Amino acid sequence: MAIGQLYEVFARSSREEPLGHVGTVNATSDDFARVYARTTYDEENWIEMVVVQRTAFVSVIALALIVKAEGTDA
Repeated sequence: MAIGQLYEVFARSSREEPLGHVGTVNATSDDFARVYARTTYDEENWIEMVVVQRTAFVSVIALALIVKAEGTDA
């Protein structure tokens, strides 16, 4: 079995809505991620859906740093 990458899936059902996170898919390529996202999250009539490799995200506030900071006596 091929090991893929995690992709985050975002979609919206109307122009007025912002893109919202609807879930994740695991895929070996961008093309497979598109197919998996469309077939997995087909419960609504989305007007837009995008997938982004999780590794492409740029952290602004890192969760690990927040957890560490909360655990200190500062």
